[in-house]
Amino acid sequence: MVYHTGNPGELMNKDQIYHKIALACLKTLREGKSANSQDQVKDLYDAIDKGFEEQFSLLVQELDETKARLDAIARLNPEKHNLEDARAIIFQQKISH
Repeated sequence: MVYHTGNPGELMNKDQIYHKIALACLKTLREGKSANSQDQVKDLYDAIDKGFEEQFSLLVQELDETKARLDAIARLNPEKHNLEDARAIIFQQKISH
């Protein structure tokens, strides 16, 4: 499975996503300024949550853009538009919302 990175045309696979999250976790562990192990665990959980939230927000953005494209295609008048018009909508880099 591939996911958008947030940059038009740039995709990221599951391994790349997990790698980014793992790097954030390692950074948190290396920079561990917390005094006790409970704080370190919380800091690590926070880093994991942040990484997943960032990746999830990219998926939501991609879903919203895809829905907007499908809505635009659904509004095409079949008497005035053809398959090429629909394809043009599909392959737009960004849709203005």
